[in-house]
Amino acid sequence: MARYWLDASSIIWCNRDLFPLDSVPGYWNWLETKLDDGSVVTHKKIYAETIKGANGEKPSKIAVWVKNRKGLWCSYGCTDESKQMMGEISIYCINKYGYDTAKAFLDGADALLISRAAIDKGVVVTQESVNKEPRIPSVCDHFGVKHLPMNKMNIALGMAFS
Repeated sequence: MARYWLDASSIIWCNRDLFPLDSVPGYWNWLETKLDDGSVVTHKKIYAETIKGANGEKPSKIAVWVKNRKGLWCSYGCTDESKQMMGEISIYCINKYGYDTAKAFLDGADALLISRAAIDKGVVVTQESVNKEPRIPSVCDHFGVKHLPMNKMNIALGMAFS
């Protein structure tokens, strides 16, 4: 079974629009089992991006939830193979979108997530649309990396909670 690679947008969206932490704790308990069994993972740069909201005067509840669950699921960094893939993604983005637009995308964690999921033959989970380029779905499509939104991942993993 392929691993699901979470983008920050999917976790934030799921809490905001689908299963708020305070209202549906059963969902978050179920998701935690998927983090623990390794079927749901993320790149450590996505983790770092997600937990930024855990600090400060009014911390984000979802950022705190993610921060409190640091473990193997968010320890995936770059490999030699994913670095090579990252180079291919960089060249593609610069050629297609121009240096300034590509640089903004490549400076974030999204391209790292795509490159690692590609090498892993995993599925990128994101709520991003293709309305603005470059975005995760369009880059995934170009490189043949599967992607889907959080609700589709939940269905694929047989989401069940009480």
